[in-house]
Amino acid sequence: MARWKLMLLPLVVSLYAILTTVERHLKCNLPSIANLLCQAYEAGEISGPLCPDLCEQKNIQFGNCLTEAMEDKVYEGQWHGRDVIFKANLRWYTDFNTFQKQTDEDVVLSFQDNVSFLVETLFGDCPQCNRLVSLFLSLGDSDNDGIVTAPEVRSLVPLLRQQEPFMLIALNNSKQTADFHGYCGGLYATEKLPLIVSDVFGTQWNFDDFNIVPDTFEPFQEMVKNLIAKIFDAAISIPYFSKIVVNIPTITLNGILDAFFDLRMPNRKKQFEYFHSLLDSVMDLSSNPYGMLQSCDMHLGNFGIANNSVVKVIDFDAVFPVHYLRHVLEQKECVSDADCWFGTKDDCQSSCDTATKKCTSRMQKQDLIHICETHIPFVLKRPCNQEFSKNNSICSKKVVRKFELFCKRLRVVDSLDQLRNDVLAVKKELTHLEKDLSNMC
Repeated sequence: MARWKLMLLPLVVSLYAILTTVERHLKCNLPSIANLLCQAYEAGEISGPLCPDLCEQKNIQFGNCLTEAMEDKVYEGQWHGRDVIFKANLRWYTDFNTFQKQTDEDVVLSFQDNVSFLVETLFGDCPQCNRLVSLFLSLGDSDNDGIVTAPEVRSLVPLLRQQEPFMLIALNNSKQTADFHGYCGGLYATEKLPLIVSDVFGTQWNFDDFNIVPDTFEPFQEMVKNLIAKIFDAAISIPYFSKIVVNIPTITLNGILDAFFDLRMPNRKKQFEYFHSLLDSVMDLSSNPYGMLQSCDMHLGNFGIANNSVVKVIDFDAVFPVHYLRHVLEQKECVSDADCWFGTKDDCQSSCDTATKKCTSRMQKQDLIHICETHIPFVLKRPCNQEFSKNNSICSKKVVRKFELFCKRLRVVDSLDQLRNDVLAVKKELTHLEKDLSNMC
């Protein structure tokens, strides 16, 4: 029996290594996808302003693979010597193949209707929506020859059906969103920021986020997680014990990761500069001509920091117009509030109308509230944040707690003017917080 076990261990290790290698190849195969795009471009099947650089002039070089999900390919790279991020989502190919089944004439004739439908679905009948439609239609002539062709439409429309490219193009004139540089078929390039906010301040890890096995083992991993969760739930049901253990997994993992990556916080002045710019990015996001926006996956990894210390939004996969979110939520059937969410549960959640068994359209929180009551206090209270832990930690905690209580009084707003007033109020409270930490602690 012992010999059998000894023989089994190398087989398990070998299987793990093989599956990990295969998964790595499937996740990090954007250069191969780019080669296929170039073959389609040379055959006259796809188009895009980046295609000549990618396929003819070879002005695009791929660097490190940053892919985390099999469906989303993400790479660092260079374009004309400029550092950029290259992305491709496999959903583009599904939509593209659907368009391939239609005649060239039908594809071109339906171009405006398709674009208008996408804009209306997300932003409704907004006063400036025709302007956005015109912007997208102008991109249809990717080679600027005055003619919109079927390959150009087949390339662009599937791209616009993805949330991130749609939002990046719509907000490309914004000061605090990553720049969109162009596309070739399903591949597109965005601005690369020197720093990611989560790399500067850390991010809040839970054991649910900590995966050490390939996606192939996901069912087994979920089974183990569920077992641990049941044990943990049983433990915290014991009186008084829950107060001790409820935060241990998160605290322990955060501490281990901070130590492993040797996280070093910026000084106090720089931290508050970033906080103010983070608030500006929330305001800037909704200051577009088309309607207020909200992130349904609000975490610090979705923000970058430019060389001038300006914070920019860099990930738009889960950024949606409020108009769209309200429509989606009110279509949902529910038994309780737990059924009424979109994207990430805590970020875009409404309440359940138990009389109608339908979710309401009004969300419980907005981006400003999340940043104010969750992310800023999280950064200030980090064990590795020496600016606030080396002196009077009790005093610092009291001052930060006062700020948190202020944030909890914020309410969801419906207009840009109301949002602007709340952002200014939070900034004012941040200034008081910085002064109190300096003078009192």
